[in-house]
Amino acid sequence: MSENRKIIEHGGVKYYKEKGQWYQLQMFPIEEDKVPDAIKIKSKFDLPPEIQLDVFKCLDFTQLLAVQQTNVYFKNFIYEHGKVLARKKFDKLEIFSVDDENIDFYKRQNYKFFKPEPKFYDFELSEELEEKWNAAIEKSIPMFLESRCYAKEEKVLCELYEQNFNDEKDLNYFYLSKYPKNIEEMKIARYLFQLLFNCSFDYFLIYLGVINPQMIEVLFVDEIATNMPLQIHSQRAETCLREEHYLNFAWNHLVSNRFCIDIDDRFEEKNLAFLFKILANGANKFSAVTYQHLNTKLYNLIIKVCTLIKLGNIEAYRPLFSSTISPYIFTKWSDFSFLPSNFLPSVNQK
Repeated sequence: MSENRKIIEHGGVKYYKEKGQWYQLQMFPIEEDKVPDAIKIKSKFDLPPEIQLDVFKCLDFTQLLAVQQTNVYFKNFIYEHGKVLARKKFDKLEIFSVDDENIDFYKRQNYKFFKPEPKFYDFELSEELEEKWNAAIEKSIPMFLESRCYAKEEKVLCELYEQNFNDEKDLNYFYLSKYPKNIEEMKIARYLFQLLFNCSFDYFLIYLGVINPQMIEVLFVDEIATNMPLQIHSQRAETCLREEHYLNFAWNHLVSNRFCIDIDDRFEEKNLAFLFKILANGANKFSAVTYQHLNTKLYNLIIKVCTLIKLGNIEAYRPLFSSTISPYIFTKWSDFSFLPSNFLPSVNQK
């Protein structure tokens, strides 16, 4: 039998290809869309997974992105091994609301606006997924969650800052409607969010807006079902207690070497459990956590908790300035999932 007619077995059924046409072993012609993707790939790229991974490690981010767009198998394979493959690196990421006047101004300044070609984001939706996406559009689920003072704007801009080889500043932008109007806008958003998850950033500023985690669940149903990580990677990230959804996004979709939270006068007792959750269970997401302008109540509570559970080596500076929790706490609090209820009353103690 010729190489073109090499027999491949999958799921107990044998397949082969002859002159561009797929056949089962019984010689019945098979429609292209009924051939499993795993078979199509195996006929062209019949290498063990560990060898495939070694090959992909030789590719840069742009090359990986091109391969990822070719078929479902490569898309899932690159997702699965994303931690050891190349990422496009930017110096800074910030998300904020804009109006049409702002966008026109940026365009007049010849800022770089990225708009993907349809071939990169267009794919056929299953009936079930299309139904879910249409439901999200009808319910007006926002693409982004922002600070309340910017809630009136209809568009949201993602700014990616990059220093080029001549030490000049490159600003790259893409923008999306806050509320998607059709399926195509959903596809574009999915593609652009996927790009962000595949990049890395030196600095991620979360003060004006973030991607809506609810929309991530809608757009990436298959990835979530298989526990594929959908996270933004940064060396340093900063946010504040101004908006609770900023912390929720960070907990579910951020990995950072250093995570800084500006508390200032916005501290409320309802934030206690979440702030301790970050300290207690965030070691696999945040190498170090800094609470800036630490509220006196929270400062005293941290000291009390560390004393009662016999933890030492806590680095703490004067309240209302800046306080840093040492990585030592992460190793000691690995089984400490939530603040015990008997500690909560101490917040009100002087």
